[in-house]
Amino acid sequence: MLGWLTRCLPGFSLIALTLLLLCAFTDIIQSPLLKDFLPPSFNQPTQDGPWSGLGWAQKIFVVYAVVLHVHTFGFTFRLGWSLYRATKDARKVFQRRLSMSPTLTPQSPRSVCETYSDEPLTPVSLEGSPVPSIDKKNFVTINEITEQELVHAIIVPNYCEDLQTLETTLKVLASHPRARSRYEIYLAMEQKEDAAASKASHLISKFEQSFLEIHPTFHPSGIAGEIAGKSSNVACAARHIVEIHRKDLNFDCCNVVVTVMDADTHLSRDYFTEIRRLHYAHFDEANRSIYCCPIIFDRNSHEVPSLVRCADLLWGFAGLSTMYPGNWISIPTSVYSLPLSLAEEVGGWDSDPTAIGEDMHMLLKCYFETAGNVISRVVHSPASQCNVSSDSSRGWRRTIDTCFARYQQALRHMWGALDTGFAARRTLGYLRFHQRCAFLHPRHFALLLLLWEAHFLPAHLTIVMIFSVLYTLWVPAAQMHPTLAWAFTTTDLLRMSSLVGMNVCLSLYEQWHTLCLDSRMEDMRKADLPDTGFARRLWNKPQFLFDRICFPVAGTIFGAVPTLHAVLAHFWTDRLVYRVSKKPTFSLEAVGLA
Repeated sequence: MLGWLTRCLPGFSLIALTLLLLCAFTDIIQSPLLKDFLPPSFNQPTQDGPWSGLGWAQKIFVVYAVVLHVHTFGFTFRLGWSLYRATKDARKVFQRRLSMSPTLTPQSPRSVCETYSDEPLTPVSLEGSPVPSIDKKNFVTINEITEQELVHAIIVPNYCEDLQTLETTLKVLASHPRARSRYEIYLAMEQKEDAAASKASHLISKFEQSFLEIHPTFHPSGIAGEIAGKSSNVACAARHIVEIHRKDLNFDCCNVVVTVMDADTHLSRDYFTEIRRLHYAHFDEANRSIYCCPIIFDRNSHEVPSLVRCADLLWGFAGLSTMYPGNWISIPTSVYSLPLSLAEEVGGWDSDPTAIGEDMHMLLKCYFETAGNVISRVVHSPASQCNVSSDSSRGWRRTIDTCFARYQQALRHMWGALDTGFAARRTLGYLRFHQRCAFLHPRHFALLLLLWEAHFLPAHLTIVMIFSVLYTLWVPAAQMHPTLAWAFTTTDLLRMSSLVGMNVCLSLYEQWHTLCLDSRMEDMRKADLPDTGFARRLWNKPQFLFDRICFPVAGTIFGAVPTLHAVLAHFWTDRLVYRVSKKPTFSLEAVGLA
């Protein structure tokens, strides 16, 4: 019973908000049944001053409506600061590269390499012997030379993904200087996919010389309590990684960092270099650190409808807005990394329906299993992502199909509201076991605020906004209570201010987008991979000018509506059929800049 009650918390909040509106505005609803339910003094004056003449429900509405809009306006300041720092810190990451390459000596994997040469990088295997190298024309960073080594176990979960999508992702990873000596690739597949085995065999035969290791894992179907999806695929692959590195884990000398990414994600080699830099810069805290990075849609955004492009912008902004310096905790979006020792300590990844939002869920699990002591660190090397696409030919049919596919993806994202119930149950556990110090820590309230922002705010703000507009159209301002009129005027001004603030953020985003895209284009040119897709944002093009007024509509269609859909569905089920979003494919002829 407790599981169901906590699972439905966002849904109960919608019911509570609806009842609040019914109770607060009986003057237009005129419901005899509701009036009989209300206490006799409900709409009687309670005190002198601006609140006189308002019922308690109306007072609560005024306060909550203003709080919702103030928080939304404040979000634009937080996002703007995050974008400014992301641009500044990304530039620092790119400037750490050297114009020379080291020659690695056949020493221990954890040895420090300090020999410099103008010759191309020659990786070494774990046994210390040189391995064949592909041409690495891109530069090597300072940290790749001066710091000790980590092994990167990279999980690529996939189900019914196009083979070309997976090949391109692996090609990008294989172009990194440390790929052959430090990257272990785990193709996390579903056993029930008919082509999984043949797909894995093809990828292994093609890339076995490009990485230190490449293994397929197949999540079996039909296991009680588990669902098919990214979380279960990752959990299955993680168990395999633990078994491979069991000896080092037992001796507490494991230097493996697990990275989880989407099948279409392209990561710069700077991402892994920055993890190593942060790992050794904060070595005492390394075993309780989780690393996250911003996501950027810079591959095919010029080809998708504005509604879809704006929805993905807002999705990326949600994560990026938590990645400013000094924040208590940052929420990973799609891509994140953590030490294998931490993953084993917390019991690995969950595979039940609650874990469908696997990135946030794993952060929450690490947070609660470490009694709030997990540390989130930001890697300012963004993950390149694709917008969802459609197989339909160009025209209105393609637009509709792409929007429908984006809604299905949004529903899967918002199904992650189940994490609110998970966090509520674990928070109650703090009180049950007398860990009030952890419950009262500011970091815990910051985490709960982010959960409210992710799973409650979109639907609540939309409902209050629609109601406010309808109420002001129905009731003349002269007939309103002065405090209500003030609240509606204030929230109108805050909405307009938020629109202006988001336009400022879009201008900052375009600078960050240009910086990151230019870096990735240069890397792909040097790696001879010109068919990965590039989409530049040009502010003076009509499609991007339209984005500046389109995102409130996109936020409603792909944010508030799927949130309502998901949290109401949670009253009777916690299971969602996992549908893979269609990703675009790129060819040399199709690559272009918007």
